[in-house]
Amino acid sequence: MSPKTPSILIVDDEDMVLSSLRGVFMLQTDYDIHEANTPQKAIAELERAPIDVVISDFLMPEMNGIELLKEVKKIQPEAVRLLLTGYADKENAIKAINEVGIYHYLEKPWDNDALLNIVRNALAEKSLKRELAAKVRELDTLLSQHGKLEAKHRFLENELEMAAKVQRSLLPTEFPDVAGFRFANLYEPSEAIGGDFFDIVAKGVHDDTAVLLVADVIGHGVQAALSTMLLKSVFQESASDIDEPVELLNEMNRRLHAVLPAGMNAAAAVFYLSSGSPEIPFANAGLPYPFVLRAHEKRLDEIVLAGTPLGLFETGLIPYECRTIVLGDADVMLVGSDGIGSIVGDGGAMFEDDELRRVLAELTGNDGKVVIDKAMQRALEFGGDRPLPDDVNLVSVTRI
Repeated sequence: MSPKTPSILIVDDEDMVLSSLRGVFMLQTDYDIHEANTPQKAIAELERAPIDVVISDFLMPEMNGIELLKEVKKIQPEAVRLLLTGYADKENAIKAINEVGIYHYLEKPWDNDALLNIVRNALAEKSLKRELAAKVRELDTLLSQHGKLEAKHRFLENELEMAAKVQRSLLPTEFPDVAGFRFANLYEPSEAIGGDFFDIVAKGVHDDTAVLLVADVIGHGVQAALSTMLLKSVFQESASDIDEPVELLNEMNRRLHAVLPAGMNAAAAVFYLSSGSPEIPFANAGLPYPFVLRAHEKRLDEIVLAGTPLGLFETGLIPYECRTIVLGDADVMLVGSDGIGSIVGDGGAMFEDDELRRVLAELTGNDGKVVIDKAMQRALEFGGDRPLPDDVNLVSVTRI
């Protein structure tokens, strides 16, 4: 059987861009080219035919490129997603890496040779993944057909369970006593072992300062779990000597970029808490923005601060910045990965899009532990009986 001709869908509201990209591919490849000048036409095309690679512009009317690629992920999860951006939209490209799982992004004007290489590499990687999936299915068949492999299978399950216990042992069992703050957390991996992680290091002569890390290593399974071990080591060594959030993220990024496997990175945020001070300086490296539940104002604040995920580049594409959160009495700061927001409800809607902020706003005035428990309860109700699509990792800090 001859191999299937790769299919490429180009989405841009500018006819000149569509024509240029079409010309590049038609002159130098034999790909099956599809075009759409609106996101709606692109969605219709995705529902009509299988697509291998989707190349979408970011700035489009009615629906931007990130929103479109979210729909692509729902309709054809295996389609490789590429984003075209202007120079000023780098922050949105980094956001897309975390929210949509794009394979790559290119700045306009693009380099034709670079574009072709990226698409060829993406198609090759997709083909390898298909072959790997086929091998996994063959292995599953052998496991069911050959009783002698059942013992090996049980052994591997036991090893996986032991690995899960080891990973959980990396998480803090208690929080340091930082006057003025009360901590709570929830950690629930979507598989036996996951890529989410949090840690806290006590500092100062009297351990009256603490540095909190909340992180989400890309992917799941053994490789992500091993990466969390590297992350813990790098964080604890770096945080013990560094007293400033931006400097800490820069040092962690430098060290992780040198040791993480290719393609691995970690979204993370670090927070510095001092006894008796309501101020919490922090810096963000691609983690979802933290929330602050204002107890007396009954208001939900989302603290917007972007940054490049750790280990992705040798130096941050978006430089790290420091902001300070000021907590009033009974205010709650809630930090977490995107796991709770990615829980899917009826009709394919995500908890983050439909419910998360409304639920948190209703929970203002509650202690952080109550906020975490009730938010997770509402998220699970929203998702019904579906398994968790991603690890859930939440940490709350309540001002007392």
